[in-house]
Parts: sequence; structure tokens; C-alpha cells
Amino acid sequence: MARSRQRDRHALTIQQIFQLLACLNGVVLASLLLSAWQLLHDQTSSVQHAATTIFLALLLVVGLVISYRIVALRVIRPLGRLVRQSDNLAFDHSLDRILLDIEGNDEIARLAHAFNGVLLRQREAIQELDAANSRLREVNQQIDDSIRYAALLQKSILPDRQLNERFGEDYFVLWQPRDLVGGDYYVYHGEASRCIAGVADCAGHGVSGAMMTMLARAGLDRSIQQVGMESPAQVLQAINASMHGVLGEAQITRAMATSMDAGLVFLDLERRILRFAGARISLYWSDGRSVCMARADNRPLWDRRAGTYSDHSIPLASEYTYYLATDGIIDQAGGEDGFGLGTERFERWLLDHAAKPLDQQQQAFRDSLAAFMGGHPQRDDITIFSFRVP
Repeated sequence: MARSRQRDRHALTIQQIFQLLACLNGVVLASLLLSAWQLLHDQTSSVQHAATTIFLALLLVVGLVISYRIVALRVIRPLGRLVRQSDNLAFDHSLDRILLDIEGNDEIARLAHAFNGVLLRQREAIQELDAANSRLREVNQQIDDSIRYAALLQKSILPDRQLNERFGEDYFVLWQPRDLVGGDYYVYHGEASRCIAGVADCAGHGVSGAMMTMLARAGLDRSIQQVGMESPAQVLQAINASMHGVLGEAQITRAMATSMDAGLVFLDLERRILRFAGARISLYWSDGRSVCMARADNRPLWDRRAGTYSDHSIPLASEYTYYLATDGIIDQAGGEDGFGLGTERFERWLLDHAAKPLDQQQQAFRDSLAAFMGGHPQRDDITIFSFRVP
């Protein structure tokens, strides 16, 4: 093997062979031209010059044949072999071959050697990329599993069973997080003929929003224990005060959004009382012929500037359907121009659907929203809580 490599080092390169052939062919051609010139000007030695010319012509032909043979052996055939091997490497994945075969030490061999170096570095890069992708898939799977578990935990705090026990078929909740988990949630607390229910929208969505909902739910439970449920405004004030203390102790930076919108209704079915208070979430009610709204106070909870919240006494009647909705549906982009849904279109939906049974309304709102969105992605978490009273 060492002797073979040593012979390869001393072998002529393709460039040297072509230079040598060019010199030889040039000498033969020059001699041929000289003989032809002498033949034209010296008639006494025509036979001798003719023989010389024929010999030189034959010699030139032989040189051309030898040149063609060398080109075929040293250039065309090796290039053809490299092309076939390259095609096999590129398209035939069943082969174990990963490198080009190298024969000799000429320019084509050095080119193949350089190409093999590129292939080796590429294969190393691919292997490193495959390893990184494998690690990334494992991490993503762990994250997905954690988020799915978080979604189960978030769903476990939603009061679906309590709402069903209280309202039966006279309510629906359209809860549509943008991701597996979200910053929207709905609440319910009840005792005897009285209850408080509502929706809330924590800043952010996804995991951060879901974490805020867990914190907010704890704050809501504590506030109801402190001030009772008859005044939704007092409940909002208590949540605001308690959570300001918690977030202040955590030293939350000003760049982080920690606010929460909320809308709460208190119901006393015996005394036929409906009392509402909202922090940027208004209450709507409709009988299918008109739409009314109790406007919420325009200051979110946990805002850096303190807000005040007021109770609104609302007529409680069986012909009305009542709605609380987070701003995710109002701000959702859709239609031909990609504009937000807006309050006017939402109120038209209320007119269209308010007279329907509640179980049909949920699907009707879902269908209306899907038709409006078209191909536009969901921007934010979406929640609608609706109910009737007998």
C-alpha cells in the first residue's frame, strides 16, 4: 500500500500529461508544416519530402489517438465513475457506501478526496443534528406531558358540576383556550337559593395565563369568605386588595402584565335579585328582540392604579338570557378584512341566538365564531357564560 501511494505521488498529473502531449503534437505539427513548405519550394527532393510529410502526418494521427485514449482513461472514465457514485450516494439510500472511491493521485482523485471530506463533515453535522433533534423531541414530549397535566389541573377547578346542579339545562359555557391551557376561567359559589358566578380573564394565555388563573381562583375563594357573595363589587374590591399584596411581595417587575378582567353576578332566586359588578367585563341580556347591557367599570383588577367597582341591580326575568364574555371573542380577527369581531356584531349574535334553547345556543355561538374566523388563527382565550332563571 505504501509503495502504491509512493508511485501515485510520482505519477504524472493530468495537466502534466496534457502539456507533454501538446508539446509532442506541436513538434510534429511544426515538422509537418516545415516539410510541406520545403516540398513546395524544393522540387528536386519531392519524393523524400513527401515521405517525410506522410510519416509526420501518421505520427500526428497516432498522437491524436494516444491523446484521445489518455483523455478517455484519465478524464472521461473517472468522471463518469464519480458521477455514477455521486448519483448512488444521493438517491440510493439502501447502499452502505458513504464515500467516493479514490483511484490515483491526479486532479480528479484530489477532487474526489476533497468531496469525501465534505461528505464526512456533512455526515458528522447530520449526526449531531439528529442527536440534537432527538434531545429536543424528548424535551418537547416532557413539556407536552406537563402542559397536558396542567390542563387537567386547570379543568379540575372549573365548576361544571356545580353549575349543572344549580342551572340544569338553563346554562352553557363556551370555554375555548387558545392553547391547551389558558388565562380564562369561570367561577361559581352557591348556598341554598343564592349563588355567585362569573368569568375572568387573566393577563396572558398559555402556561403563564393558566398559572394566573390558579392564583386568581384562590384569591376569589378567600375574598368570598371575607365579604360574602351578596355584593359582587365588594368581592372584586377584596380580590384586588388581597392580590395586590401577594403580587407586591413577589416583587413583580413593571414589564410583566398581571392584571385580570372579571365579571360577577349574584343571584338570589327566592328574592328574585340579580346584582352585577364587572372589571372590564360587561353583562348582556336579551330576549331575542332587544339587547341590554350593564357596563363594567373600566379598570382591571391588580392594575397598578387602584380602581373602584360598583354593583348594578339588573331585572331578573325568565324571558331573558344573560351573558358574560371575555374580550377574546370581541377582539377575535375574522371576516374578509381580518378586523376584530366587535361589540356590534356580538350583540347581533345575541339577538339571533337568545331565544334558542341554551344547549343549542352554545353550538350556535361556536358555529358563528368559526364562520367568522375563517382561516384566521385564534388570538386569545375565549369564554362565554350564559344562563337563564325559571
